[in-house]
Amino acid sequence: MPIKNGRLILERQVSDLAERFTVDPANLLSIGTVVRIATSGTYDIAISTGASDNKTIGIVYSLDKTPNPYVAVAGRCIVNVRGAVAKGDTLVLSEYQGMLKTNNGAGFEIVKAIALTANSLQHGQVECILVRG
Repeated sequence: MPIKNGRLILERQVSDLAERFTVDPANLLSIGTVVRIATSGTYDIAISTGASDNKTIGIVYSLDKTPNPYVAVAGRCIVNVRGAVAKGDTLVLSEYQGMLKTNNGAGFEIVKAIALTANSLQHGQVECILVRG
């Protein structure tokens, strides 16, 4: 932690709760990809398999030169979406791997997010707040 004038300065540039997980380098992850706990192999995570995936844990938040990306498990992050999204929409797992979609009537979901920005394209990215079920 940095110290300035004898005081501890808390530097926080992100607003999320993120953890590092190992991932197979053959998986082509990008920031915003929805991921799940891997059920086989030696790696921790894999790309979410779709709307019925009950092992989903979060969204890839940051990639660096290590095989251990940060995965946001709660808080503010960028997410890949399928279909048009309006600000304030509820986002849930999509049928497409690694993406969320709009479902404003959603009740309990494994992964749910609230869109903070809009996207009128068929697929793209929005900023959201990730909340748990």
